[in-house]
Amino acid sequence: MSRKDEIRHLWREAFRGDSEEYRSMYFDRIYSDGDAMTLEDQDGRVVSALMMQPYGLWFHRTEVPIYYIAGAATRRNSRGHGLMSSLMEQALRKAFADGKMMCALIPAHDWLYFFFDRFGFSTVFLSDTQRFTSMHAFAGYGDRDYTLVDDPYSESVYAAFSNYERQRPGGVLHSRRDFLNILDELPFRQDGTFVAVGRDDCPVAAMAWAVGAGEIVQVNELLGVDDDARLAAMRALRQRFPNRPFRYLAPVEAPGHRHLYSRGMARIINVEQCLAAVAKENPEWRCDIRVHDPLIDANCGSWRVADGVCSSDASLRRFDLDVTIDVFSRIVFSSPEIGGILGFPSQRTHISLMPH
Repeated sequence: MSRKDEIRHLWREAFRGDSEEYRSMYFDRIYSDGDAMTLEDQDGRVVSALMMQPYGLWFHRTEVPIYYIAGAATRRNSRGHGLMSSLMEQALRKAFADGKMMCALIPAHDWLYFFFDRFGFSTVFLSDTQRFTSMHAFAGYGDRDYTLVDDPYSESVYAAFSNYERQRPGGVLHSRRDFLNILDELPFRQDGTFVAVGRDDCPVAAMAWAVGAGEIVQVNELLGVDDDARLAAMRALRQRFPNRPFRYLAPVEAPGHRHLYSRGMARIINVEQCLAAVAKENPEWRCDIRVHDPLIDANCGSWRVADGVCSSDASLRRFDLDVTIDVFSRIVFSSPEIGGILGFPSQRTHISLMPH
């Protein structure tokens, strides 16, 4: 049995909610042996596995490399022996060796947030959950006419999608291959739906993804050139789901929101790479910082940030920030308001449309 087949068999045991059709699509179109990390028993059989999928992160107006960790699973009769803990530590060290700035993941269950806490992950991906009744019409404020985009697989749709992702302050970016995989995955989700709308001045003015979640339609992503275009995309979804309430997992882009929910976790893998990116975009920022990381030795050190440059400096004795790696990750991705209190140019980040 090949490594791919062994991991597929492991997934069949661990993720019983996935259909065989979905697994076939995943292992035919998304899976790569190069993304897989595994542990084997004494007979050479895979007993624990996870996927480390490369993505970009839009971070302080530049794209930095990250890994997205998915499909973490251990065979039922091998659980309770620390195999996944060992594999996760290996994965984080590999991410550093591969030059990644960060690892991200979305826990499948609430209790897993506590498990990943142990490895320096912090809950930094949040959603501003907005709810709409079944009667909400998503009426626009302008007089523009919108039409549905016929071919979601066209180059122009992805080009617009990629542009809209980079208009946000920060977030995980998707390649064209990722985008096509997202579209191909929709039939395997309950009432999975994608809509895109255009208008006379913008052929792809907005787009939205939704899935059925019981009686509620969950809008997982909404992108567009302006508010009116995004409302038009929501109206298009309303035509698909005429009598159901909506729940939109909106990005946290402004202060004062009331309903923030956990959406995922992240861990800074390379502190110096992170500080260098922040310093470059914020040349006026000055900070002496020390970080403690129990898993990645290179992250245990002190740095001075000044004039747009980050420099390692072991001679520093006083620090503006002296933090553990999990606290550092939370500061990096806090709101600008909280960052201002701490003297750090913090920036919210966003995650959506990730494989599970």
